[in-house]
Amino acid sequence: MDRRFWFRSLVAFCGSGLVLAISRRAAAGPEQANLNETLRYVLKARRPQEFAFVDLVTLKVKQGELPLDMVLSMMKWSVERARAKNSNIPFPYFQEGLRLRAKEIGVDLPAFQP
Repeated sequence: MDRRFWFRSLVAFCGSGLVLAISRRAAAGPEQANLNETLRYVLKARRPQEFAFVDLVTLKVKQGELPLDMVLSMMKWSVERARAKNSNIPFPYFQEGLRLRAKEIGVDLPAFQP
């Protein structure tokens, strides 16, 4: 048991750890939620009109009309706003808030209809 043995063992251990970490990261990729699923879950969409609005927002983000950071910041804001108002449903805050912010950059979105 000399230094070479320990050095080779250390390199093999680190290499196998690196391979394991890379394979786990590659396997976790497809299981991550996309924007549409995230919005539906976080905003607690439950009606067909709400699902259609989320689909529209996702489409406009894919087309480049709506910035992704704007949508995500409005999602976060609407959850905080609903919590402040003692509501369990953040979707109405998201839809109206995003409609107003999108109007500022020239994108038309439908208004909230209770």
